Amino acid sequence: MKRLIPPRGLVRGGLWAVACLFASAVIIVAVPMPHAVEPVTVNYQSDLAELAQLAPYPVVSPQGLPESWQPVSSLLTVGGANGASTVTWHLGYMTPSGTLASLEETNARPAQFIRRMTNSGTPEQPVTLARTIWNASLTASRGQRSLYRTAAGVTLVITLLPV
Repeated sequence: MKRLIPPRGLVRGGLWAVACLFASAVIIVAVPMPHAVEPVTVNYQSDLAELAQLAPYPVVSPQGLPESWQPVSSLLTVGGANGASTVTWHLGYMTPSGTLASLEETNARPAQFIRRMTNSGTPEQPVTLARTIWNASLTASRGQRSLYRTAAGVTLVITLLPV
């Protein structure tokens, strides 16, 4: 019976390949992936202008926020999960303390939208801001606090979520 012995080059090549794979794995695990130190600021003005054209409700946008509140996300959706004839806008901010603050507005069915945006938060005592009563909720498991109201065909949800 003849023994099959692989040629020396094949053994060395195979060992070299295994060593390269091992070294690559060590580098991937040992070197951390770079993360953004600062969130990226977005310009939401084009979404706001389009919202003003499309929305069948009076558009609301933040006014008078300090410059230290950095807009980090904006998404305008027509139709989608909220229903075919809905217009929904999300605007997110990073506050100086590192909390995410968001404004959601839509003409979708209020109860379903509020439940989704507040993550089924537990109702709390209403809050009066600028002579307007807002409902409040807390989602303790996430540390999420939300204020919401529906008027003039639009539902607004304002949420603070620690990062």
